[in-house]
Amino acid sequence: MPHIRRFVIRIFVALLTFLIGVAISSVWFLNHYQPAKSTRLLSGPLCREEVVSVESRPAVPLRITISDTACEKPQTANVQFLVENVSTKPISKYEIRGVQTYDELRDEGLSVLTETIEPLQPRQTQIGFLGGGVLKRSGGRPVSELRSFELVVWSITFADGTKWTRS
Repeated sequence: MPHIRRFVIRIFVALLTFLIGVAISSVWFLNHYQPAKSTRLLSGPLCREEVVSVESRPAVPLRITISDTACEKPQTANVQFLVENVSTKPISKYEIRGVQTYDELRDEGLSVLTETIEPLQPRQTQIGFLGGGVLKRSGGRPVSELRSFELVVWSITFADGTKWTRS
């Protein structure tokens, strides 16, 4: 009888040790192997959904997709976007403009001109940033809240030297 009692105690201790080990391993795994949270590259609150958009035009050789937005002030917007070469030719340079509309003003002066080191091949993508805004109009009067910030493909230079421009 004492042998059976010792055997049961040893089995109980072994089972308890096993369960504690599994529990500790599970807690460690859950704390160390959670999926990485994406880090925002733009700071500030997200823009209202209707503020930032992409001009929709058929047959533009470059597709723009908005990745992130930030609107720290009601008159400004910062946009992270992804461009994709949807043409059949490599692109060596492209210009994206941010057309900003206020109640009393439309501004097309904000742009980013990207000259690629290696041509942007068909179906290849690239990340871009564009942002800013107008705080005052002529005479120093403040502008209204930003109504829209539209990303527009303005011009493209292909690797073979041909150009596409917005008409």
